[in-house]
Amino acid sequence: MESGKKRGQRRWSWLHHGVTLSAALVVLFSALSVVNWADALYILTGVEDTAIVLKEDAYVSALASKQVYLTETGTSRDIILTEGQDVTIRHGEQTWNVVSKEERVSALLDRMHIDVSPLEMISIQVKDENNVEVVITGDLTYYDRETTTAPHGVVRVPNDKIPVGTEQVVQEGKDGEKTCVYEVTWSGGEMLSRQLVEEATNNAVDEIVAYGVEPEPQPEPEPEPIPEPKPEPPANNSSLPMDKLVEVRKNGNGGGTLIFQSGRQVKFKAIKNMTATAYNKDEPKVGTITASGTKVHKGVVAVDRRVIKLGTKMYIVASGYEYGYSVAEDTGVFGNTIDLYFESYKGMQQFGRRSCTVYILE
Repeated sequence: MESGKKRGQRRWSWLHHGVTLSAALVVLFSALSVVNWADALYILTGVEDTAIVLKEDAYVSALASKQVYLTETGTSRDIILTEGQDVTIRHGEQTWNVVSKEERVSALLDRMHIDVSPLEMISIQVKDENNVEVVITGDLTYYDRETTTAPHGVVRVPNDKIPVGTEQVVQEGKDGEKTCVYEVTWSGGEMLSRQLVEEATNNAVDEIVAYGVEPEPQPEPEPEPIPEPKPEPPANNSSLPMDKLVEVRKNGNGGGTLIFQSGRQVKFKAIKNMTATAYNKDEPKVGTITASGTKVHKGVVAVDRRVIKLGTKMYIVASGYEYGYSVAEDTGVFGNTIDLYFESYKGMQQFGRRSCTVYILE
């Protein structure tokens, strides 16, 4: 959370690795006179959720030769578009489609007679080499991908084949990479939240070190115990209406009707094939209030707001488990994934991670 900072305290900062904006944007040296956009915060977004926030007080070596100041005091910065790009400008309910000159974004907005409030932000999305979208908004959410080095671990294992008191490296260690994805929300030119939604470690290889020990006598083998049968998962989430889905009738436009055992019929307008995980309030760092302001309860689903809007009503059938009626009330996941709330910690563990079908209800 970042709050309470003056608007003049801004800097460049990398929010993602591997940002390739130079093909669509040309940024030039200049110390420019004060314009109407000096107080606006500029955020550049590209393909695959890459982004750069234009602020003041940090040095970015990769952009050292491409910094543009809007004012001689250096409190705000702008970018310059190449000539001939197709630019779509959105401000509230209004949309403009123009062709750029070799000009600053602020100069383009002046040319179009578009006024920007100091509490609004200018989001510049690079769609491809010839298409740029400029969105002027007071609220903005995007995803921040960070990749850092993941140090390798060291695993020590006993070995009665080598002398006691000696060690031997069985496998060399190798560092990997850890990629974290954060959901970032800005409002009025200030960052409100930065929430971790996905973390993955790749390519790290543990170093394995064997150390010598005395051989131990081998005990007589014991008979293997007969495993107890695992309990079957419930046919339905007990928190939701106990009405089993028996038939899905699809129409020609992607929608259709769900037919239940009771005879009830519910219409849906779309189908999504997704991955479902489970969460519970007893997990670390999980609160009891959703992103919608409601209290967590059975039937609450956490979604990526770019894939499913908050407030969407759904019926969810997972592999081997019918979750049932649900509402998208929470966030904190990334991409084509949903997170289903379970009242019991054991129920959450039993569910684990499964493929699922999501029916978007009318």
